[in-house]
Amino acid sequence: MNVARRFMLIAALALSACGQTPQTPRVPPAAAHSDPADVIRPIYDRYLNPTDPAVTTYPALEDQAPWSADLRQKLLDMMARSNALNEPILDFDPFTNAQEGPTSNLTVVTEALVEQSHAVVRTHFTNAGREDEVVYDLIWENGAWKIDNIRTSDWQLREIVMQRAGEAPPP
Repeated sequence: MNVARRFMLIAALALSACGQTPQTPRVPPAAAHSDPADVIRPIYDRYLNPTDPAVTTYPALEDQAPWSADLRQKLLDMMARSNALNEPILDFDPFTNAQEGPTSNLTVVTEALVEQSHAVVRTHFTNAGREDEVVYDLIWENGAWKIDNIRTSDWQLREIVMQRAGEAPPP
């Protein structure tokens, strides 16, 4: 019997003599070790299958993705301001960086990851014949990966949701 097994056996016997049972180490849930890219891929189903009515129904933006609590609230606040002003603040689809068009050639890759903290996922795709990429910043929140920002080289969703209609995003 090796030393580690002997030690575990002695520890278990000692605990049982004290009237306690040994605790097995807590194993984190499988989601804790999941690839954050797996959170992003399903968002693109409706764009990749534009003729499938089951995936082309677009819910309200706040329901289209697993947002962080903070970003979801900012989206709701932005939409309320937009409705009150009767002007769009976000006038394009942040998932495709476009207003419309079929999406193809999708790749989704986790670029950076700190387990149960934050991650960066990069998407590459063709939309309406144009090559594009959208980057997602995710955070670990309530036991799952949540989108905390979407960005390209030209914009960041967090900046857009904070502006009023007609104003330029902060520098």
